[in-house]
Amino acid sequence: MRLIIDGYGKSIRKRDNQIVIKEGKEELNYYLAKDISQILILGKGSVTFDALDLMSENGVDLISIDWKGKIKYKLSSENQKNIKLRKEQYYSLNDKRSGFLAKAFIKGKIENQKAVLTTQAKSNKENDYLIQQRDKLVDLLKKLEEIKADKIDNIRNKIFGVEGRASAEYWKGIEYIITDKIEFKLRSGKNAPDPVNSLLNYAYAILQSEILKSINLTGLDSYCGFLHSDKQGRTSLVFDLMEEFRQQIVDKTVLTLINRKQITADNFSAEDSKIMIDKKAKFLLIRSIMDKLDNAVTFDNEKTTYAKLIEKQAHNISLFLNGTKVYSPFYLRW
Repeated sequence: MRLIIDGYGKSIRKRDNQIVIKEGKEELNYYLAKDISQILILGKGSVTFDALDLMSENGVDLISIDWKGKIKYKLSSENQKNIKLRKEQYYSLNDKRSGFLAKAFIKGKIENQKAVLTTQAKSNKENDYLIQQRDKLVDLLKKLEEIKADKIDNIRNKIFGVEGRASAEYWKGIEYIITDKIEFKLRSGKNAPDPVNSLLNYAYAILQSEILKSINLTGLDSYCGFLHSDKQGRTSLVFDLMEEFRQQIVDKTVLTLINRKQITADNFSAEDSKIMIDKKAKFLLIRSIMDKLDNAVTFDNEKTTYAKLIEKQAHNISLFLNGTKVYSPFYLRW
């Protein structure tokens, strides 16, 4: 179970083995700590020390997201310490394993981008433009395959070159789908210039927190990425693995909310050149992403949920680094 704490003046407290949510002196709800996996804070309030202890004992993550859709902080119980695995993770940066993983992450991303455009083309009576954009991604997958295996420092720019071209064509397709419904100026990760980018930033932050949790559970170093190089304070490995899950979990959810007119231009306002999402749309978006994480999905002939699949893919990275299993990226055909 994932909880959303929104608004102002709320507090998170402990009562026996329960997490209690209050607003002032009024008790809003209570939950068994063992049933909670994550608490997402969107507003301002307080947390007692006792509640933090209880969350730590039960492996409950506490995450705060600001109005821009960025993770402000994340509190979690101590992660796994596997020195042998971490050594292999660091060693792999100097051999072909790092390049292999980087290519795999981007293959998964482009395959899922292709799947989204294919689904949208079918929903729009085999739209010629969307099929054209989809076919460009097919060609770029071939370009990715042509990049010879090597340590990541030698091929990172080539991989990012293909990824950048694929993303440009993909987002042109997404703009085409929603252009008559809501403003979208193509993908911009910082300081969202339009409503769609605001939605994407918020949703990606939730996905980021879910992937960070799974990577920490494996014992991998979340700051040591393969495709994304080292940068002070950046959990680069999280952004690596996110590439495989952005489209199926976030992009499809945002498209659905817009296409069904559950979120419209009326849910946004501009304040000091900032695009603000109203409370109703924000809550709907976050709840939809959380529900998606618990949705059933079939991958490798196994029925699971997206949340468990993220855990599995993080574990598969560790198996690959230890030489136990070849890593295969996650992607769906449709």
